[in-house]
Amino acid sequence: MNAIWPGTEHLLPESAVAELASLTEENDRRGRLSDRSIEILREAGYFGLPVPSDLSGGNASLVECCAIQRRLGAADPGLSIGVNMHIFSMGFMVEHWKRHHDESGQLLEQIARQGQIVVSAFAEPGLGGSLTRSNCTARRVGDDWLTSGLKVPCSLAERSDLLCLQMIDEAGGPESLLVGLVPTGAPGIKVERTWNTLGMRASESDTIKLTDCPVPDDMIVHRSSPGSLGDEVFAAGTGWFCVTSTAAYLGVASAAIDHARSALTRSRITHLNASRAELPSFQNALGEILTSVMTMEAACAQLARLLDEGKTDARSLLPAMLALKYQAAEKAIHAVEMTAELVGVASYSANGPVTRLIRDVHAARFHPPTNFVTRQLLGRWALGLPWNFDLSEVPVGQ
Repeated sequence: MNAIWPGTEHLLPESAVAELASLTEENDRRGRLSDRSIEILREAGYFGLPVPSDLSGGNASLVECCAIQRRLGAADPGLSIGVNMHIFSMGFMVEHWKRHHDESGQLLEQIARQGQIVVSAFAEPGLGGSLTRSNCTARRVGDDWLTSGLKVPCSLAERSDLLCLQMIDEAGGPESLLVGLVPTGAPGIKVERTWNTLGMRASESDTIKLTDCPVPDDMIVHRSSPGSLGDEVFAAGTGWFCVTSTAAYLGVASAAIDHARSALTRSRITHLNASRAELPSFQNALGEILTSVMTMEAACAQLARLLDEGKTDARSLLPAMLALKYQAAEKAIHAVEMTAELVGVASYSANGPVTRLIRDVHAARFHPPTNFVTRQLLGRWALGLPWNFDLSEVPVGQ
């Protein structure tokens, strides 16, 4: 199964991944990450992974980033999905820089050199799963944009160095959706510990409240039209999120499969004088799980490669990327649940690793765009109707 993905040992050593895995149970129990988990990634240069080498980054391709997220997802799901929001923000900025080669390159170099953590402050209540809108208002005052609103959930909010957030220029206009960066310690930013969930407990996806927070105009890295799908940078950035988050959850599924493989080998059925691994019924069940997981692995890697190549307009890949994210969530959840059944009652233990994976994998359903938005969007796309990320209950044309 690993043959689908490129080798990434040179970007993140296996020894580092093994140490991260050893911290997972405690991270989950506490509902917060160990400082050491972050230190391991920083020592490996993880936070500059997608930044081009001429900007002091790791120069990792998107498919390499996906391969790493998959490895992290298998080692520590909460950490993986938490830092994935950093990778998504960096991917968005890299896609912008590739097309404009503007001052945003200086920010990328700073982040890579200093190993800074960038929190993706895109999720908000009341958006209905839209990625190209914001309820956070911004008004221009001198050289700053004073921003107010609520961002939740925001992974690694408390330990981040910078926020990458979208906001709406209250004056309106064709490019009133602004994406900018601001130091987490800036005035008007308050982080509240609100994350207390069944799974992905250590992702530290807390709440950020913004009250007239000054975002310097020279920290605005992208401008777009609210609700528009005509922006190639937003399309490419969405692609980064779809494939890297999918890879993280496929890592969770791969960890569950590994546990099942080990359990089937150890567990013997006395009256048959054989291990479960030797019995065709259990072999067939494991094979069924792999058919769906390996299909998602191949699709994820291929879409990442297409985005890497840059020969296909990212906007034309959006339906496939969204379909991948939707299906991968369902398939990963089903795979983990099926492996739990193969392991048997031991997987129902309150403290067992399979129980934790069952809790973690269900978070896949809650990342925007929601399943409601995705189904509607894909249906309209298939019918040749106008489509975007805005959930609508009004028939097209009315």
